[in-house]
Amino acid sequence: MNWDYWYVFPYAVLVAATANASGFSGAVLFQPFFNFVLHLPIGQSIATGIATETIGMTSGASRYFLMRKIDLAAAKRTLPAILLGVLAGLFVFTYASRDLLRLIVGLVVGGIAIHQLYHAGIRRFGAAESADLVELRRHQPRSFLAGGFSACTGTGVAEMHQPLFEHLGGLATKRANATAIFVEAVADWMITIFNLSMGNLRFDILIFSASGVLIGAQIGALLSPYLPDRLLKVIFSICVLAIGTVYVVTSIPRLLKGAG
Repeated sequence: MNWDYWYVFPYAVLVAATANASGFSGAVLFQPFFNFVLHLPIGQSIATGIATETIGMTSGASRYFLMRKIDLAAAKRTLPAILLGVLAGLFVFTYASRDLLRLIVGLVVGGIAIHQLYHAGIRRFGAAESADLVELRRHQPRSFLAGGFSACTGTGVAEMHQPLFEHLGGLATKRANATAIFVEAVADWMITIFNLSMGNLRFDILIFSASGVLIGAQIGALLSPYLPDRLLKVIFSICVLAIGTVYVVTSIPRLLKGAG
């Protein structure tokens, strides 16, 4: 066994604990790390980040399921559109410019993060145990886009569905977090199976990152009930805003270089 990437393990524990407690996808923190620190090509960074997230989100979702925190009706309402978006996104992932996609997703999730910070500032949170399914049906195009974004860049489903479930569906913050993690996990399995078949994964790194997120996801799910909703929302917003900023800042020079 090659131990060159052992330090990925503690990083993965920390990322997964934060992501699963707050409701955002850990891939958004793994991709820049794999790309900028480990110098993996962008395709491998995205694919290995999503594979890592698949393990972590599945671990966290299983814990939330046992804790009965997931609104399964809301998940069933949004998953068909999400999975159709994933299929479209996998096609785009194969042929489209990664940097253009990263720029688009960076702007989208950055806007969502600012919106979430605003709601945290005015102390506006969801309170329902069950989401408004009629409202969720009206926003199926948003679910489709989220699935496409996740397939192309590893970012989208959890970041776009946590506020969808909470602010439009009315779910309590922690139930919205848990349900967003669940639908992300389902989408991630489809994406990871595709990337596995295409040979895009770095298993020498994945063995450490996957081991770390298995543990970190359980920690995050167990800690979530004891953390204030406002703190969770602020953590979600800051992490997602930081990642959106990284995506925008790093993609623009590459796009301009390509145009030149």
